[in-house]
Amino acid sequence: MQKIKNSLIKSLPFILSVLGIVLLIFMADDAFARKGGAGGGGSGGGGGDFLEIVFYIFAFIPTPYNFIVLAIVIALYWFAKKKMKQQSVLNQMPTGETKKARGYDNFIANNPDFNEAKFKTDVEEAFIQLQYAWQDKNMDKVRHFISDGMYQRDHTQFVMMDILEQKNVLEKVKVKNVYIDKIESDGLYDIIHVAVHASIVDKFKSEKYSKLNSGGAEEFVEYWSFIKKRGIETKDLFSSHNCPKCGAEIPADAKEISKCAFCGTVMNSPEYGWILSEITQADDYIAGNPLASKAHNLDDKIMEMIHDNEDFSVQLLEDKASNGYLQVETARVKNDPSRMRRFVTDAAFDKLSTQFASQKPFVYNRLFLNDVSLIGVGKTDSKNLMMISIKSSYQRVIPGEKSVEFIDAVVSTKTEFVLMERDLHPTESKGSIYTHSCPSCGGGVSDTLDLVCPFCGSQVNSSSNEWIISDILSGEEYNTFYAENNAIFYTPVKPEKLDALYKVRDYAFNNVLIMIAADGVFDEEERKFAEKLAKKWGYNLNKIQPMVQMAESGKLVLRMPDDKNQRKKIYHLMEKAAKADQNVSPEEQELLDSVKSQYLS
Repeated sequence: MQKIKNSLIKSLPFILSVLGIVLLIFMADDAFARKGGAGGGGSGGGGGDFLEIVFYIFAFIPTPYNFIVLAIVIALYWFAKKKMKQQSVLNQMPTGETKKARGYDNFIANNPDFNEAKFKTDVEEAFIQLQYAWQDKNMDKVRHFISDGMYQRDHTQFVMMDILEQKNVLEKVKVKNVYIDKIESDGLYDIIHVAVHASIVDKFKSEKYSKLNSGGAEEFVEYWSFIKKRGIETKDLFSSHNCPKCGAEIPADAKEISKCAFCGTVMNSPEYGWILSEITQADDYIAGNPLASKAHNLDDKIMEMIHDNEDFSVQLLEDKASNGYLQVETARVKNDPSRMRRFVTDAAFDKLSTQFASQKPFVYNRLFLNDVSLIGVGKTDSKNLMMISIKSSYQRVIPGEKSVEFIDAVVSTKTEFVLMERDLHPTESKGSIYTHSCPSCGGGVSDTLDLVCPFCGSQVNSSSNEWIISDILSGEEYNTFYAENNAIFYTPVKPEKLDALYKVRDYAFNNVLIMIAADGVFDEEERKFAEKLAKKWGYNLNKIQPMVQMAESGKLVLRMPDDKNQRKKIYHLMEKAAKADQNVSPEEQELLDSVKSQYLS
């Protein structure tokens, strides 16, 4: 017995080393397997490593301790596999509970008079107001506390809805919770990101095309971003209907420009109070890549921009990018280049106009911006350059006399890249093309192919005092741009890093849920298949319930990675999901055909 004890003591360092190495090997092996396919099926040396460990356990550790160590190794293997599987962005889906806000303490230290309770009440009231303004397709009453980009997001969808004779009927709008998720500094501005947990009955109805009718009850969490200039006296823009500068009553028909009719002040400015500048869906918010964050590796170059141009703000730049991008998409659908002319350079105008002429006519049944993020900063001899990624959810249709043809079977996602430019030393801007006013003199400008201001004669789309879109790139074009322009772009995000937090299995599970919901029914066999798949891939069933609810209400959007081999594996899983109830419905087959045509051909 003493001999065994002495042998065990001598073996103890080896045993501990083995247990440590086992964890590393199993974790590396699991990561490799998931990289190779949708949740598994990879090949490699993991099995050989395991057999080698077993050999050394029985060669150097005496019986019965070798069996005990083997049992521990197997337990560690199971534990490591489980923990690695749980490391998914989908297991971070928000459930609406309040949590400690990142950056809150620092913000309060610099803003001791901030009334959090009132701010949350204002956000809740703003949420309700915006829902009914959206339903009425009239943003006049809320125009003074939403940014130009936010206004354009809604206005673009209204244009599409009018073409398709649609309306969005909302019922039982209820805010369940509002909490601050994080607070950031952005140059001279502060940004508060607020999580809104709400429920609603949301129904799209078309008087002309019944095939477009959709919707139902849903519960969700989405993130609202508010921006305000630091250190100013905060005006109450949410409950007040008066100009924050002169106090005059805001006219009922503010329309596209939130400008005071008496003093000429642009009222929806963060110079006066908290302005809603972005709404991000939960799945996009949690998947936001740290490399693309304005608070990470772009910091140094952004600080240089702020030093050279005090008015620079990432959030405001992203707002202009989303505004201009949507103006382009509206011009595309209406086949009216004048709608985008003042937002783009001459070269961009020529490229986009050529695209318009060559494409088949279509209308967006859905077009929402999911995420708008600065991902690159560059400089030439004369201009500052900014690259902004824009991820959108969309569904295109071709309307006919009595029926409508779907180009996309379901709402899908795409990412395009907006390149913007402005002179290195811009002159003072007295207006903005994004508010229909000449940057040189502040005079009003309209949608026209004529780029000369009727008041001062200056060029309206000049980069001398405003950010102008110089190109809109597809994913493939961005890859080429990234490869060719490292010399002038200091911190561009590598193409493969843009969706790095989404793993292949996450794409697959998202799309399988869409497949299950394609026929409008979540039957028992399909639900069991989804739950079995979720458990197999390590998802927390409670955490992914928001995704299931989004799928059931038709709010989940199709996602695909860039890699074609990964797309094939995802497609085969979608096929398997469609056959789970032994019956592939026409809707499911239509979705499969659309995915195959769009992503695999």
